[in-house]
Amino acid sequence: MKTILCLHGYAMNSEWLQSWLDPIQQRLGKDYQLLYPQGPIECPAEEVRAMTARFNMTLPEERIGKGKNWCWYRADEAKPPTYHQIETTLDFLADYFSTHGPIEGVIGWSQGAVMTAILAALRQNEPESNFSFNWAMLCGGFLPGDPRYRPQFAQPLTLPTLHVTGTQESDFMQQQATKMCAAFVDAERLDTPCGHIMPVKYPDYMNKIADWIIKR
Repeated sequence: MKTILCLHGYAMNSEWLQSWLDPIQQRLGKDYQLLYPQGPIECPAEEVRAMTARFNMTLPEERIGKGKNWCWYRADEAKPPTYHQIETTLDFLADYFSTHGPIEGVIGWSQGAVMTAILAALRQNEPESNFSFNWAMLCGGFLPGDPRYRPQFAQPLTLPTLHVTGTQESDFMQQQATKMCAAFVDAERLDTPCGHIMPVKYPDYMNKIADWIIKR
């Protein structure tokens, strides 16, 4: 059985992402297992509400609160930002890779895609890296802004990747998706008719994602 790691976005949780990706698991069948680690850093409710207001998002109140919102790091408002507590996440994921490996591939959504890109860079650039996997899928993501990690992308990464981007995303996110693609030598792109969400309402696109995984 091939194991795939799935990293949720900021202020989400593992169950939330799993509800999005279950159609992919069904398409892949019993030869694949999608695993959903939960970010080790809890997001304060007031921070989640501030984010939704800032980006004009709608998030039901029942999705906000103690034990419901998690992340992989907390970015400050500096330009460029610092990703606070990311060391905690890297230690957590290193243990997860060790416990659940070998890992075939990693799917990252939004902030999870940023983490996936960082893992891909560490995999290539650091011989002692704990992160071994064969491909990555970067969905609704962007290259890390923290200056500690930007040098990891000075040379294009060779890991095969699929970049899933909604055509209804903001211009900024569209530009970030293009930059993310350019950071990988073997990059393919799938544009979906969505905003900042996986194409859960479009079975054909979910099937295309699953088929790309099978072809690896």
